[in-house]
Amino acid sequence: MSYPRPSQGLVIRYNYLWHEDYVEGLSDSGKDRPCALVMYSSKSGQAAVVPITHSPPEMGEEDMSIIIPPEICSVIGLDHEENWVRISELNVFEWPSNHLRPLPGDPSRFDYGIMPKEFFEFVRDRLVALMTQRRVAQTKR
Repeated sequence: MSYPRPSQGLVIRYNYLWHEDYVEGLSDSGKDRPCALVMYSSKSGQAAVVPITHSPPEMGEEDMSIIIPPEICSVIGLDHEENWVRISELNVFEWPSNHLRPLPGDPSRFDYGIMPKEFFEFVRDRLVALMTQRRVAQTKR
């Protein structure tokens, strides 16, 4: 089994550690989920992912999540429930990581697919705007 080639917009299965859990001292989330690769440096091997969740944003935090349109969920290979990209936080790690997980339906793969370029750029631009405002929590793994 080999890891996918890292590229921006790739949606992987990953043991994402929420920042609040990290602050509480946890090192494992106990749940694997889809995450979008938003940054990768081939020089340093560093990658950053944002989580994808079924939970809608909390009241007052609507600008910190982006709903993934159903047609993009189908292209990526996500389920048919509402899926949200949470851009309020990210995990930073060295690629590949022991936190990458095989897909439940296909243990030979670690990735669902790749976001269409325009949607990825929209996510990236919103993330950069929040980072500029210092509103993105980063968890190093």
